Amino acid sequence: MKSILILASVSLMALSACVDSEKAAMRRGSLIAQVFPNPADRTGIHLALPVGSFLQIIYFKNEVSSKAIDRRVAGYCERIGEPVLTVYKAPKASVATLANGTQRPATTIWYDCK
Repeated sequence: MKSILILASVSLMALSACVDSEKAAMRRGSLIAQVFPNPADRTGIHLALPVGSFLQIIYFKNEVSSKAIDRRVAGYCERIGEPVLTVYKAPKASVATLANGTQRPATTIWYDCK
């Protein structure tokens, strides 16, 4: 009986982990859509997280160039009424965890719209 309860607990935890990663992916997609309303501007972006005047972007270099990201973020800054764009933290290599649990090399950069 004890082993059945343990097995049930482990199964429930595994299931909840799957749901959580799916929910996280949905939240990321929602944030990206809020920051970049044009679906074409979302290509190659794993995360777009606005924090005050700052914007963290995690993107895949093999899908979108850094210049395209700069242009997209400049458009975002314009839309929020803060047209001056600066790089707050330089691009650095990172790893993005996808909804299915796999990891991909990515680039993280922080911008500031002033």
